Amino acid sequence: PQRWLEQHARMKAKLIGFISPGRVPWVYSDQNQSIPARYARAIADYRQNNVDQALSQMDALLQMEPDNPYFLELKGQMLVDFGRLEEAIPIYKKAVELLPNAPLIRIAYAHALIESGNDQQRLQTAIDNLQRALTEEKRSSRANRLLATAHGRMGREDIARVYLAEEAVLEQNYKYAKSQAEGALQTLTPNSKEWIKANDIIAYADEQKDLEN
Repeated sequence: PQRWLEQHARMKAKLIGFISPGRVPWVYSDQNQSIPARYARAIADYRQNNVDQALSQMDALLQMEPDNPYFLELKGQMLVDFGRLEEAIPIYKKAVELLPNAPLIRIAYAHALIESGNDQQRLQTAIDNLQRALTEEKRSSRANRLLATAHGRMGREDIARVYLAEEAVLEQNYKYAKSQAEGALQTLTPNSKEWIKANDIIAYADEQKDLEN
């Protein structure tokens, strides 16, 4: 179907732009004003730190497709990397609203919220998005690391330790996972969700240690 051909062309453009930005002018001539060609140029400019050109290209694409969540996601990513977090946050928010079942976009949105400072409401919004993301992206060490950061900034060091332990399990660092979970248990409320998770992590880490031996 024609729709698949267009999606494939955009996928190729994105790969070329990210992996070989210097090849973009050779693959897409100046006369080529198709969306894939513009997409590739925007990404190539981004990868080569041509800030104004990259954002201008993304704005042009978003004028053509204002509700394209992937274009919004890429513009958000550019803005974060260019240190313009306040501009990135509403862009990511719109992308999440348009594509609510995309866990990687939620994780990127949460990262922008966390990096923007210690505003408690933003940190809680980040936590909510990361929790939602983990329902689909269950083995995301990045999501667990960001949850640890957000909870830590909110003064919940014990809960932060649980997510650090979860991240360590995913990275097969069972000794560290157990130490973080044991530390968390010192102050966690007995029988709370995090308390149960910490005990599960300790049991799993011990099980893996026994298997190694």
